[in-house]
Parts: sequence; C-alpha cells; structure tokens
Amino acid sequence: GVFVLAGLTANSYAGPGASISYLFAGLVAAANGLPYAELSAVMPLDGSTYEYAYVSLGEIFAVMASLCQTLEYGGSAAAVARSWGEKFVDWLKGDEFRENDDLLVESALPQWAESLLEPGYGINPMAAIIASICTYLLLWGVKESKFATNLISTIKISLIAFMIIGGFVLSSGVVPDDENNPRPASFSNWKPFVPEEYGLSGILRGSSILFFAFIGFDQVCNLSGETKNPVTDVPRAVILTLLVDAVLYMLAALALTAMVPYDEISLVSGFPRAFGVNGWLWAEKMTALGEITTLPLVVLTAIQSQSRLLFAMSKDKLVPSAFGKMTYETSNDGTEKMGNLTDNLRICGVVVVLIATFIPFEYLDDLISAGVLFLFSLTDVCLLTIRYKSPSHSFLGDDAMTGDEISYSLISANGSLSVGNLIALLNIFSLASGLSFSYCDSAALRYFLSGTFALLTIFVTIYMARSCEQSESTHYALEGDGYGTEKKRFRTPFVPYLPAFGIFLNSFMMAHIHWVGLIMLLGYLSFGVFGYAYISARRDRSGNDEVESESMRILELS
Repeated sequence: GVFVLAGLTANSYAGPGASISYLFAGLVAAANGLPYAELSAVMPLDGSTYEYAYVSLGEIFAVMASLCQTLEYGGSAAAVARSWGEKFVDWLKGDEFRENDDLLVESALPQWAESLLEPGYGINPMAAIIASICTYLLLWGVKESKFATNLISTIKISLIAFMIIGGFVLSSGVVPDDENNPRPASFSNWKPFVPEEYGLSGILRGSSILFFAFIGFDQVCNLSGETKNPVTDVPRAVILTLLVDAVLYMLAALALTAMVPYDEISLVSGFPRAFGVNGWLWAEKMTALGEITTLPLVVLTAIQSQSRLLFAMSKDKLVPSAFGKMTYETSNDGTEKMGNLTDNLRICGVVVVLIATFIPFEYLDDLISAGVLFLFSLTDVCLLTIRYKSPSHSFLGDDAMTGDEISYSLISANGSLSVGNLIALLNIFSLASGLSFSYCDSAALRYFLSGTFALLTIFVTIYMARSCEQSESTHYALEGDGYGTEKKRFRTPFVPYLPAFGIFLNSFMMAHIHWVGLIMLLGYLSFGVFGYAYISARRDRSGNDEVESESMRILELS
C-alpha cells in the first residue's frame, strides 16, 4: 500500500490528492469491513466470503467468491513478488543508478549480473526467488512462519512511521537547507492539491487501484478457523486493521508528495528516491533496505490465505482432497504439534512462482482490483441476505465436531423473493451510476444519468429498510465455538444502509477501472463458473452420493 502504490498513484493518477484516493478507498473498505466483521463472528471458519456465500447464497456464488479470492490472494502475491523483484534489482544497482529526467547513469552491477537479473521478455527471476522463499517458510511450520510474520510486521510499522515523520521534518524546513543544492521538499509541493490534468476522475481511478492497500482485513477473516476466540477477536482485528491502515496510508501519501513534486516521484522506489534527492542518503539506504525486508510479508500472508481458502473448499469437495490433507510433526517430548497443509502450500507456491516470474504486473492490477471490488459487493449481499432472508436455521455438523471438520451447506431458502429482487436492483443501479459517470462524454448527460441511478439506489435501500422485516438475531452461529446462539455477537450498524452504501461505492469504483480489466474479470468468472457447471454435471451423472453425505451434516440451531 505504501511501498508499491503510493508513488504510482501520486505520479500517475492524483498528485498530492493521492491522500484523498487513500481516504476514499478507506471509506469503501470500511463500508465493506464492518459486514465482514459481523459475518466472521457468525461463521468463524477458514474461507471468508467463500463460506459466507456458500451458506447464504448457494454453491454457485461460493464458487464465484472463491475465484475472486484467488485473484486477491494468489494474484496479489504474484504481483507484489514482481514488485519486490524490481525493487531488489534497483537496490543492487546502487546509489549511482538514479533517475534524472531522461538520463540514467551507468549501473553499479556488472553487465553479466544485470543480464541475469533482468533477462527481458517480462521475466522476473527475483520474483520467483522471493515467492519460493515465502513458500518454504510456510512449509517450515506454523510457529516459525508466525514468528517471522510478527517480526517483519513490527519492522514494517516502524519503517512507515519513520518515513512519515522524516518526510514532514524535511518539508517543514526544520533541517537547515544547503544553499548550493536546495532541497525540493516543501509543503508548497501540495499546490495544486488535485492537479487539473487528473481531477476527480484521477482520484477515483487511484482509489480503485489502492484497493491493494486495504484487502488485509479479508485475509484476517480468511484465517478465522485458526483463531482462539474468533467471535470476538476477528471483528476487533478487522476494525483496528482498517483504522490503522487508513491513517498510516494517508499520512504517508502526504509526506511523499511534500518531499518531491508529484510528477518527479519515482514509480519504482518512491520514498527511497525522495529521501535521496533531499540529501538524506542514509535515510534512502535505510528505507530501500527496509522495503526490501518487509515487502515479502505480503507475499507470505497471501500464499497462506490462498492455501486456507482451498482447504475450506476441499471440505465441500469443490477441489481435490489433496488441498485438505494435513501433515503433522511430533516434537522431541512426544507431543503432537499443529498440522500443516503441506501439499496445499506446495501447489499454491508453485503457481504463484510461475505467475510472478512470467506475467507482467500491468496485466494483473486492474483484474485483481475489479475482482476485489466484486468480492466486497458479494460480501455485502451475504449480510443483507442473512439479515432479511435467512436461508436456513440449520447448519452442517454436530456438537461433537471440531471447527476444522465443520462444513456448511445451504439447506433451504426462506423469505420473500422480493428481497432478492431488491438486492439485485441495488447492484444494477449502483453499477449503472458508475458506468454513466465514467463513460458518458457529455458532462450534462453524465451527471444526469449518474445522479438518477444513484437516487434509484437510495430509493431501493429505503424501501428495503421500511418494507422488509429484519431479523433481530443472527441465525448463523456455531454451538461448538463456546459462545452459542444466546451470546451477543458483533452486529453491523445501519443495516441496510451501510452495506448498500458499500455496494454502491464498490460498483462505482469498479466502473472506473479500465474496460480491459472488467472484460478480463467477466471472462475469468465465466470460465470458472462454466468449469464448475461442467464438473457438477459429471458429478450428478455419476451418482456420487459420497459428496452429498459428506457435506449434508446438520447442526440444529433453534
């Protein structure tokens, strides 16, 4: 969010207004994060939106959710690995290799090493290496990967705090300037705050890309099955993650655009180069090394989340059983350690390595951003469905089962069909408003159509709030989690207004993604759904009752 996208957004989309892009992206994330918090307390299992959709909407929507989550986890792991590879090579080239208008000074690396690290044709060898290291660390063991995650997270937060404070100190003029070589850092670099060539559309475009920075709370929910007290801890973690991320990202964007004019910010190493051109060479080296050290954390956690998603799907027989196979180690004292998804992690790691090595980042960012926005809307729909149209008062499993063995299935769909129609209209009107604003050439027509569809979205939301009966308690809960249905759980406030607002913002921002990314998402989802339909048809024709009996285990919660 800071290391990769802050410089890109400021330089290419919003200028100093990148902080507004972060704010807008954070608001959209918050509108979606609170529904995630409630659903994670209701269904505290691995899988996140996949599990929510399976229970509330049905298997086909769960498949669509899993496809988007695969973009979010596996796709983002590959994209960040490629970015790390570029930063690492840039760091190896040394201080002499700096951008200066159109002039590039000779690299510090020998020619043979540079050819090895940058062979061309979109191949990124260092991305393959870092993705392989992260996979190996996850295979090493849960405790070891947890220790590494906590250590790197602490370093990362400290580094971001230093970059923010250092940027503001340089820009304030507290440090004496060199008369012969004046520093570019100044708060006057914020003028104009929103450059005329970017405007509001640039800020919105930047916000759609900055969703990379706010998808961490979904990964928190995806690991709910491994949390000791998921009903209380996961919602709290989601809310704190959103607050901390939003504050740090906005301050970082302000600090970066104050240190260097927005059109001179490096697209590869924003903060290190900013410190360098201001004469703080020690800070440049420290920041560059810190970025290289902490950025792999994103790759590690994304691969971990991808493996947990496939683990959840394996329990519903939607992926081969190998993804759910656990391997256990025994300690020296004879006690059994926590198991690990060895085969699952190996497969995920190999796929991420291949994508990170051979597929350029520019072909991934729009597709992943569109997939994440669609996923967020689907989660909001899940919350509206269980609040207004509870599909079932029954769950799969029994009281004797462990959390890892419990799986859900949709048993029946109760409630008025009109609720489903209203939810569909919410999504249609929201997307139409965004498309009108993004693609209408006439300003008058753009604002008229966009405003009309926005008002229709508001009308549908008010109608739902006034005409549809909302459940006073959430029917979905696990008896085996130690809380039971009578205990108080986190509930999203301002329903249906908040999730409807989330759906509108998601759709509006999705419409500002380049049309190529939207077409890629449509093709990707279509391919996945048709593949699922084909496999389901073969499964039905084979009369495989084992799948049915495995997933149709009932936990009564009356």
